[in-house]
This record gives sequence, structure tokens and C-alpha cells, in this order.
Amino acid sequence: MERFLPILQTIQTRLREILTRNERYMLKWDVPNIRGIGEDLIDLAWDVSSQLIEVEHRILYRSLKEAGLGIWNRASELRDRSLTEEDKEYFRSVQDALGNLCEKIETGEYYEALQKVATKINYKG
Repeated sequence: MERFLPILQTIQTRLREILTRNERYMLKWDVPNIRGIGEDLIDLAWDVSSQLIEVEHRILYRSLKEAGLGIWNRASELRDRSLTEEDKEYFRSVQDALGNLCEKIETGEYYEALQKVATKINYKG
């Protein structure tokens, strides 16, 4: 399980920086830069994918990738139409979900939950 800590640290550091930038972009609804946030999340997922596969934890890779693809797709759609309240709510909800994930990594709660799951899986009693 200790092999997982450096990966989590990398994800937490990069994700926090991405989320901070996205907050600024969402203040003015800077859609082209929000689209770039989607690309950054996809890049982050790709950059840590082999390490996450190595520690048999693909869910974090998939979560980051899906969030990035969702943001990128939604922002890309806005090239052909106006930003709506529904779009804003979508971007806010992804931001909130990723912020929650990042917070759980920062506080150690995410790692503790992984340890509990690993203990249950390894328990043969």
C-alpha cells in the first residue's frame, strides 16, 4: 500500500492546481480555458495511468479521465451555442466532485479507505 502514496501525492498536487485554475475560469465563464481544464485532467489521468494500473487501482484513472472528457466535450459543444445555466451547473458539479476527491486525498481519508478495503480483501477468516 505504501507504493500508492507517491502516486496520490502527484495526483493531489496536480489536481489542486487544475482545480484552482478552473475556479478562476468559472468566475468569468472562460469556456476556451475551461475546455483546456478538460485536457489537463485527461493528461493527468494518462500520466498516472501506468502507476495506478501497477497498484491495481484503475478507478482513480477512470474518474479523472471521465471528468476531463466530460468537461472537454461540454465546452466543445459551446462553440456552436450559448452557455446555459445547465452548462454552468454541470461545470460546477464536476468541480465540486473533483474538489471533494482532492480534499479526501489531502486529508488522508482516501488512503485510509484504501487501506480498509485492502485489509478486508486480504482477510481470509
